[in-house]
Amino acid sequence: MSAVKDRLPLSFHMTFQPERHYLRALLAFAQLNDCPATIETISEQTGIPTGKSSGKVRPLLQYARGMGLIESVTKPGEGVQLQLTSLGKTVMDEDSHLIEQTTQWALHLMLCRARGGAEVWHAVFVEAAAALGRDFDEADFEVYLENKYGSSRNAVGPLVRSYADPAALGKAAAIQKEGGRIHLRKMPLQPAFFDTLGALLFLIWDDICPGESQIALPELENESGLMAATGWNIEEQSGFFASAESAGLFRVDRQTGAPILTRLMNTDDVLEVMYDRLI
Repeated sequence: MSAVKDRLPLSFHMTFQPERHYLRALLAFAQLNDCPATIETISEQTGIPTGKSSGKVRPLLQYARGMGLIESVTKPGEGVQLQLTSLGKTVMDEDSHLIEQTTQWALHLMLCRARGGAEVWHAVFVEAAAALGRDFDEADFEVYLENKYGSSRNAVGPLVRSYADPAALGKAAAIQKEGGRIHLRKMPLQPAFFDTLGALLFLIWDDICPGESQIALPELENESGLMAATGWNIEEQSGFFASAESAGLFRVDRQTGAPILTRLMNTDDVLEVMYDRLI
């Protein structure tokens, strides 16, 4: 599955949740260490448990990569070289404990990405949402996953409980299960969350069309799935784009059919104001 636009495979998490205090420790390690390190060294210096055959370091490295927080390169015989991304640096500067709801939604949306996210996150919050809606019966959900991945696969893994656990992504609470039904929650329609989404769209824009000042919205969405993952309807999406235009992020040209975005800011400047409108 990881071959699908380089998404993390179904079992990347090894049943572990993305616990924020361990993610923070991993980001702090990447910030301070510019040499390759073994899994054991990372474990010793961060306090993230590991063992001879399994442990939390590897899945947390994968989570951090899928969330767009770090880049990693494996160097044979030396270990793994970690580097914070521009998003990782912004998060460490503004919300190093990953406690803000906007931060947790940013990490959630990045996991949902069509390119570079996690397979099951994309399947649930983008593909299943399109097929089943955003409020559906748990039995229908299980049938959907069985048809997609086979009845022997525990495709969801720790996804649902990660959003119920305050130690993980509980503030985002992007998926809720109760009474045999599953509800996919919308990202809040507030200015601070508009800033979050704007920054993420710029990062993906840089990834798929580096140096290009214009991009068609359908192309950007096809490579990201972020608009679908927010859960916003067309009217709500239009509200976001109007807000982004007013903030000077980009101009939206709707005259040619599919909206064309023209960037008016560079990505670093957008990241710099990502947290400015937090209440």
